[in-house]
Amino acid sequence: MRSFFYFTRELAVQEEMDKMKGNQLDRIEPANQQKVRLAVLWSSWQISANTLWSVTGVLADTLGATGVEQSFVTGAQTLGNASLQGVWGSLSDRFGRRPFLLIGLLAVGMTAALIPLATTALELILLLLVPTIVGSAAIPAWNGLLGDITTIEQRGRFIGLIAAIGTVASAIALFLIGYYTVSLGLTGATQFYPPLYTSAVIMIIALICVLCLKETMQRVKRRVFNFRAAVRSTPRFIPFLMINAVFFAAMGAAWPLFPKVTNLYANVFQVLILTALFSLCSGATQLVGGRLIDRVGRKGVLFISRFLIFLVPLSHALTLITDNIWLLIPSQVFGGSLTGLFIVSSTAWLLDSSPMKDRGSITALFNLVTGITGFSGAIISGFMFDWLDLFWDEKFVLLTMMLTIVALRVITASGYVAVNETLPKTSKLPWYLKALSVKTAHAGS
Repeated sequence: MRSFFYFTRELAVQEEMDKMKGNQLDRIEPANQQKVRLAVLWSSWQISANTLWSVTGVLADTLGATGVEQSFVTGAQTLGNASLQGVWGSLSDRFGRRPFLLIGLLAVGMTAALIPLATTALELILLLLVPTIVGSAAIPAWNGLLGDITTIEQRGRFIGLIAAIGTVASAIALFLIGYYTVSLGLTGATQFYPPLYTSAVIMIIALICVLCLKETMQRVKRRVFNFRAAVRSTPRFIPFLMINAVFFAAMGAAWPLFPKVTNLYANVFQVLILTALFSLCSGATQLVGGRLIDRVGRKGVLFISRFLIFLVPLSHALTLITDNIWLLIPSQVFGGSLTGLFIVSSTAWLLDSSPMKDRGSITALFNLVTGITGFSGAIISGFMFDWLDLFWDEKFVLLTMMLTIVALRVITASGYVAVNETLPKTSKLPWYLKALSVKTAHAGS
């Protein structure tokens, strides 16, 4: 799901830039046949990728991954997606969408097929470098493709429809894959092989859809990212970036620990069900979150989405205390819903606060910095777990660190109180959100 975070943000930036340009480029209304291909492509891509990433963390723990190794398994995807979006986006603008969709999706599918060959956590990490680095090529190419074939008037509706179809299809598929896998009666690392092979097979459907698509890219001169100029034009961006950088470090600290908690109690079916639940909640809140932030403002929703995220590690801590796997259900509901709200509110804040010409640079810098700090938090947490595990029981160490992360998330989330409100009119805010908002005008107005 973290890859979908960058996908959604980049789409929103692209849409807003096209609005400011007056939609100068010719757009093509997608034909029904084209819509079906895109829906099948996105659905099969999401099913394959969600299946792959939902089992790799638990598989790594089953293979005996240390805390540091688990940090690489769970944090590398975020770092790769964040740091390489600008590079892959530039290449797809220059050489076309289809080649990079094929490269990215093929990398994910081949990795899913090869992971069952891994016998150690280190081998798994090396294999996961492929979808982390090469697989991320598909995200900006997909963004560009949707921008190429849609107009401003119908883009939001079309993208929302495609995303909703993919979310529902992914949730249903994860349930069926998990149910079938459990019926086989496999244990240990082998229980994860059927989902991985299924992921590889389903990706073939996505690749076929790409081959059936026509190249849509219209060659335009791409402006090179200029971080320094962009930051100068957006003075309040740096405080916002620092607040998010610190918070993402606290977020990343939990990433290598979640799979270890899950692996203590859940089988592969339960792992996939939890992933499906997260996906459904995130998709649902994104559908309604846009209207919410336009009504009550960005800052209030942004603060709530980050402050309440402490409920996710708290649910994991309660699971360790009670030995009840079903307490992880609230963590997925809270995590998915709050992540969806953060995506729409933070994206809107970035768009509101930066001039059109600098939005690409601002977004790329935001993704890069938060990706680095999130990955750094995961690495530090992994080292801490390995060190504490030398002296205490694993379950006690996990519980102690989860409760510490709860406190860290609450403390770092308090920084969002200092974020400026970017929605010009806040008179409609309810009393409990009005206190968090500061009435300001749009940047540059």
